[in-house]
Parts: sequence; structure tokens; C-alpha cells
Amino acid sequence: MALVALIAASEALDDGTMLRALAPVAGETIIERQAVRALAAGAETLFIVVGAVPPELLQALDRVRRRGSRVQVVRDATDLQTSLQPTDRLLLVADGLIAPPGQYKALALAAAPSILVTADTPLTHALERVDAAHRWGGLALVPAASVTELAALPGEWDIVLTLLRFAIQANATRLECEPALFGQGEISIVANSATASQMEQVGIERVEYGGMGLGRSLFSMPLVRLLGPALVRAPRLIAALPWMTGAAWLAAAVATGLGRELGAALAAVAGCIGLSALRFLAAFRLENVRLEQLRRLFRTISVILIAAIGWFPAMLAASGAPPPLVPMALGLSLAAIILLARRLYAELGAERARHWLLPDADQAWLMLAVAAAAGLLPTAIAMLPLAGLAQLLLWLRLARHSNRV
Repeated sequence: MALVALIAASEALDDGTMLRALAPVAGETIIERQAVRALAAGAETLFIVVGAVPPELLQALDRVRRRGSRVQVVRDATDLQTSLQPTDRLLLVADGLIAPPGQYKALALAAAPSILVTADTPLTHALERVDAAHRWGGLALVPAASVTELAALPGEWDIVLTLLRFAIQANATRLECEPALFGQGEISIVANSATASQMEQVGIERVEYGGMGLGRSLFSMPLVRLLGPALVRAPRLIAALPWMTGAAWLAAAVATGLGRELGAALAAVAGCIGLSALRFLAAFRLENVRLEQLRRLFRTISVILIAAIGWFPAMLAASGAPPPLVPMALGLSLAAIILLARRLYAELGAERARHWLLPDADQAWLMLAVAAAAGLLPTAIAMLPLAGLAQLLLWLRLARHSNRV
């Protein structure tokens, strides 16, 4: 009993400039955002209901396919019927819908045919009417048998809306959502460019600072959020960002090996900002497994270089003699504390507060850059493990106190 998504992509914006599905929101088309949500909810195949098929739509669907998703374009109920199994369930997605992942998952987990509805208010008057008191929230779950019934009807019908009507007539379960969600911008049917711009701004504002870490929460993510509106509208920069981040970490590794501590720290700070930018974009875009693996590689390199930055200069200065172990021990201690903080966050983070207190690589590299510029790098390398340990202990104490309260 597979779940498949049926996404409408045939309506144009009010000004007729493009399909609703192709309206850009945070640097990504609506159809791609819908694909993200449907796949995350468990859809195994995406069926895209089209009328005209402009090249831009084909390009957007190709981007979805390149990430390993199964996508099929359909024009009528007969095309759809031949691609379904009798036990399949269809997740209907309205043309131009923007909704959070929770709404998709709520429909996907429903045990019976269901419709997402909201009250008929001035905030929702533009939505499809369900009955005298309700409007359609843009999502519904219907059985594959409804497609067979539709295919048997003479004439041409709007596939998604007709399947919705079948579900309404069959008294499908109604899942209520608050009309305020439409007023707050969490859910919307994008019918014009102004609505798309509004949803983009809401999305940027709602991106979390992101997980653990003092440096990430107070430095790199605020900087990325400040630049976020320009970043999400620059597709070439987005495409180049993984390469730029990788180049920054390569430069940091080379500078570390040559004993250029200031250059290594500055390059690493740039690499940390690049990592935060990649995390920021992941909130809007269909995740790529290779990109996630690349981010993990960058994080690993960051910690390895923290362990090595104080030891490589000492090794070069030793001129063939065994290098002193103290710089290496201090760097390894700092790296170990950062890894321990990550482990504790991964295991306990969902139940803890004040994640921004934890030590992280962003904080370490920023402080190392400042110390190297001031000629105080050995002092910083000696003090950072103590500072990181103090942060970790303070976080554990405050988190324990919060749980008792």
C-alpha cells in the first residue's frame, strides 16, 4: 500500500507570467518545495499533473529527479490510472501550495481518506470551498480507486479538484487547521508574485539559528541570516557555495601544514560561515545526500585542524627533533571537548535547553583567529579547552535545573 503524491502544476499566476508551480520562493520553485515535503512524508513517487509543459518546469522536475526521486508527468486520469496499483494511496497537493512538513505528514499518516480543511473566513476566502463552513487547506488523501472512477467519466476534468470532490462526497475524514496559519504565512496558495515574496520572507524569518554551539548561534548563523534574502535569490552563488566552502577548508589545511596559523584560522572562519550557509539553504531546498555527506566531511576536517593547529608549528620549529607534545595535547583536548558537546547534543538535545551555550568549532576558530592576529595563539590554545569544558559543565547544570523545574 504505497503512498504517492499527486501535485497540480497547471495554473498560472494572476499576471500570467509563469506557472504557480514555478514561482520562486527562497531561491527554489514551489514545485520543488512541494516535492521536498511529499517525499519527507513518505511518498514513493511524484505524479505531476500538467497542462502546458514549459522548459522551466521540465528543468525543475529534472532537478528533483537528480536527487533520486521518481517523477512522472501526467495529463489525464487515464495516464495516472495505468501507473497506479489498486492499493495505492494518493496525497493530493493543490497548485501553488506552500505548507509546513507537519501538514503533509498528518495527511500521509491518516488511516482513512482525509481532507485538510480550514474555516471559511476572510483569510481563507480565496481557497477552494468544501462546504458552507469550510475551505480546502490544499492537501487530501484519497484511494487509488477514485482515479479509476474519474477515468471512467466522459470529458475532461481537473484531476486534483475532481478527486477532492469525490473525497468530499464520500464523507472523508476532515482534519482541521486554524485559519490563522494562513494569516501568519505558514500556509498559503500562491496565486501572485506578491504572495510568493511574502512567503519567502516568512520562511527566512522562521529558519532556526540551528542546533548547538556558541559560535554558530551568535556569529555565523546571524551573519548568514542577515545575508539570507540575497543568498536565496542567487542561484549561481548557491551552486558555487559547496565549492567555495571546500576551497576555504583546503586553504585552512594547507595553511595549518605550513605553520601559518593566522591564515589557517581566517580560512577556517570562512569555512564555518560556508557551512552555516549550507545548513541555512537546507531549510528551503530538497536535500542532497551527497551534500549532507560533504557537510559532514567539512565538519570532520574542522575538528582535525583544531587538533593540529598548535602542533604543526611546533613540529616545524623542532627541526628534526621530536616536537613537544603539549601543543598537540591541548589541541586534541579542545577537539575532544567539541566532539563530546556534539555527542551530548545529539543524545540529549531534544530534552535540553540553551544549546547556544555549548562549545563548537565556529567559536574555536573565531577565537583562534583573534588570538593569532594579536600574537596570543599559544595562550588561546591553552585556554580554549578550559573554556569549552566550563561551557559544557554550565550547560549540563542549567539543563538539569530546567528539567527539574
